[in-house]
Amino acid sequence: MKKLLLGSVALVALTTAGAAYAADMPVKALPPPVALGCVPNDIVRANNQISVDFIETQVNYGPEIVSPNAAGIGPVGVPLDGEKGTLPGVRVTGSAMGQIGSICNVYLSGSFSYTNGHTNYWASAGPTLTNVDGARVDDFDFRLGKGFNVGPQGMITPFIGAGSRWWDRLLTGPFGYNEVYQHDYAGGGLLLQYALVPGLVLSADGLIGRTFNASELSTLTPGGAAGICVNCTFQLGASNIYKVGASVDYAITGHVHANAGIDYTHFEYGQSPVVPFGGGAFLEPNSKTSDTTISVGLGYSWYGDGPVLARY
Repeated sequence: MKKLLLGSVALVALTTAGAAYAADMPVKALPPPVALGCVPNDIVRANNQISVDFIETQVNYGPEIVSPNAAGIGPVGVPLDGEKGTLPGVRVTGSAMGQIGSICNVYLSGSFSYTNGHTNYWASAGPTLTNVDGARVDDFDFRLGKGFNVGPQGMITPFIGAGSRWWDRLLTGPFGYNEVYQHDYAGGGLLLQYALVPGLVLSADGLIGRTFNASELSTLTPGGAAGICVNCTFQLGASNIYKVGASVDYAITGHVHANAGIDYTHFEYGQSPVVPFGGGAFLEPNSKTSDTTISVGLGYSWYGDGPVLARY
């Protein structure tokens, strides 16, 4: 009985002393809870990287068609020419997703694509030019949006987008000439992402917008056709633009990613006003352009020092 009583007194004394000692020791405060929706996961990691991709773009331009309001210039309503071909190139993309103030998953991306090669030209009037033409295309694309988590593995990111396209079309041969087409665009879209398994993110996106500042500059090449509007700029009509894409991103390590994707873009150029030149008159007809691009490359993610993979 005395042993039990003494043991109880000792236990109480030790407990009281330990509590008093702990009260005198500095205690590190617990970190504040992470706001719901700001927890890093595979999708956030995939959206925080810079990547370099090798690309191939299938260009489908035309047909150029003069509309009935052309005042009798050219074959009204008849296809004039067009061209198709595959252009190799490279794309550099950088994207970031993070927290700004109390707003989680703020998304920003930018990309530049460069392709250069040859296309196959055709003309309804016959082979007046060589069938192989030089082509260089530069594309810029920028997007700003806000991601919303859909369960532990999904995210939807509405965004606004803007960009530009520059196409140098070199028609070679004794009747050749050079044309440079360019336009800007702006619109809105949606990015859908799903982490299928840890480290593997599937993405699909689409944008609907409008082109503006569209123009075409014609210049004469050495030995080229003398019957063109030399150094003439044609203001082209605006049109809707549609962009859709799908991609897969895999985290090989915490920082190194592999990716592959496919993108499709469609837009049109409206017929220009008539431009007088050398006693004649010229115009740039209506046309359509559809580009399909496949890509494969590697990226580097700077988000965190090690793998931050979602637990599914």
